[in-house]
Amino acid sequence: MAPSKPRVFTVDEYDALEFDAVLVRERAVVCLDGTEETRVVPLDKVNHVDADPETMLVERELPDTFYGGGEYGFVNLEKYPELQEHLEGLEAEEY
Repeated sequence: MAPSKPRVFTVDEYDALEFDAVLVRERAVVCLDGTEETRVVPLDKVNHVDADPETMLVERELPDTFYGGGEYGFVNLEKYPELQEHLEGLEAEEY
């Protein structure tokens, strides 16, 4: 069973860290907890990201205006309505 929130396993932490969104970039993982604070973990310090595949978004779905975007990510859309609006706009373009 997939976790309710994306979890990041790092080499420096014993327990997994839970976030509302995890964005994977070329050299870092950006972790968001629904506030204005972010945590950036260098990719070489990340062991694993565990998340529900239903929450996965790809590069086009993660605009640069959303915390700098990412190659892919796992996002709880209920916590980020601005991203939900972006996805609805993409759907409207694909009619």
